[in-house]
Amino acid sequence: MAILNINRDRETTNRIRNNDRSVLGELFLKHEKMVKSYIFKNGGNLSDAEDILQEATIVLWQKACSDDFELTAQLSTYLMSIAKNKWLAETRKRKHRAAQEIPANVADGSLSALDDIILTERAASVKQALNSLNEVCRELLLLFYFEERNFRDIARIMGFNGPDVAKSKKYQCKKALEIALKKSIAEPEGKQL
Repeated sequence: MAILNINRDRETTNRIRNNDRSVLGELFLKHEKMVKSYIFKNGGNLSDAEDILQEATIVLWQKACSDDFELTAQLSTYLMSIAKNKWLAETRKRKHRAAQEIPANVADGSLSALDDIILTERAASVKQALNSLNEVCRELLLLFYFEERNFRDIARIMGFNGPDVAKSKKYQCKKALEIALKKSIAEPEGKQL
């Protein structure tokens, strides 16, 4: 049975190489249930499943047309691995986008006036505290937290003697920022009557 599947899969890849477009529909129909099942089980919907299947089929087509393509597994296994990788990449993108969005506390999706004021005040406090730091600390913290650079990159950019020095300096700068934040928060309270 496995030999029959491999021969059928090789025939399919030969049809792809010969630009037989009818094989696209066959691939889609043959693998639709398997891909949909995987996408549904992993948080996707019908539209996601159809998009992923279409993208996976296109990648399979492109790979099969390349000179170095050699089928070493069943075509369904190969297509499914492409679909899984595509879905994992899509879910990572979605999580990244969701993490960047500000959470909403109001049913209509917008921030309440109080939440907006609190966020604005916090951002102003952090900005004020950051600006009170020396140039080295300010740049290091911006590289680490906002540009998400690793310590090796930071050491290279800032001329430190290695990632350990950058890590140690980041710790010192973070402590300085915490002190500056406490100061900026305490100042307005001290000015009240």
